[in-house]
Amino acid sequence: MKKIVFAIAVVFALASCSKQEKFSSADAMVDQALKEIKLITAEELEALMNSEEVYTLIDVRQAEEHYLGYIPGSVNIPRGSLEFNIGDSTYWEKVGLYMPLPEEKVIVYDQKGKRGILAAQTLQKLGYTNIFALKDGYKKWELTFPDLYEKNLEMLGGGSHDAPKSGGGC
Repeated sequence: MKKIVFAIAVVFALASCSKQEKFSSADAMVDQALKEIKLITAEELEALMNSEEVYTLIDVRQAEEHYLGYIPGSVNIPRGSLEFNIGDSTYWEKVGLYMPLPEEKVIVYDQKGKRGILAAQTLQKLGYTNIFALKDGYKKWELTFPDLYEKNLEMLGGGSHDAPKSGGGC
């Protein structure tokens, strides 16, 4: 009898592990994630930047994208390493910022919005509760506030005009 109960428990455990949602495309993943996350507009982000509210702004694009221009005050953590760096105090010390606590406001953005939406969903799965993705990404920011951006001048080092090499990711 014990063997039957154990066998049934194993079958249920294996069945529950295999019930991962399947998507027909990346856009379908983004559509599902939109049901779970909150968006912030470029105008709302600009108002937040001018307020006294504490927040962390994360650019989840690759380094070579960030190099070309980014929203002031953002830290670049490519989406492919976000899960590993968001809770790593050593990483945050290295970039000279405080590590965001799970309940603090965090805004993520990418180039056009889709990677940011998936990054926001990932952070929620990691226990962060006050996450926003920038609607339509950096492109919308750049069009709305063409004079409010910075370039990564450190990466230009020595007068080079070449963008940094890709570290991979999407």
